[in-house]
Amino acid sequence: MPNLDYHDDNITVEWINGIKYMSPSPHPNHGVVYKKIFTRIANYLEGKSCELFPDKTDLCLANPESPVNIADLKKPLVPDLFVVCDNKFELVGNSIVAIPDFVCEIVSPSSVKMDNIIKKELYIAKGVKEYWILDYFDKTITVCFKGKESVFSFEDEVKVNIFNDLTVCLRDIRLFEV
Repeated sequence: MPNLDYHDDNITVEWINGIKYMSPSPHPNHGVVYKKIFTRIANYLEGKSCELFPDKTDLCLANPESPVNIADLKKPLVPDLFVVCDNKFELVGNSIVAIPDFVCEIVSPSSVKMDNIIKKELYIAKGVKEYWILDYFDKTITVCFKGKESVFSFEDEVKVNIFNDLTVCLRDIRLFEV
């Protein structure tokens, strides 16, 4: 019988709607895009009352004010990055329990449907304020905010809507040929 709890550092395991998903290591372009957006947001948040969580951080989508279902902690999501403001999160074991203000996923070939449909529906249904999908194949940024979806080019200055004065532009990013 296989060990379903086995964890390989090159495989990301997450649970979505009770189903276990495993993803291989991403293409180097994923890391290039991740580094740019993570650095931009991290610099902006310096000294502010928001916490930026990096990839490989387990997230349990729940209100930290309510009792946590231990079963949910064993089935975390693993966003590429997320932001929680005003200390509205709790650390339980290795999981952050929160409804993030901002979540960003970077599309990989293996995650197109997951990021564009399954996770988007879940994040919005759970109350995530703003959800971004970065696609380095099409060089687009899809922004879901207040029931609206807008698509931008990597050439555009894209506003992070939950903040008054933060924009992200991926114009100067150097991607590898795919």
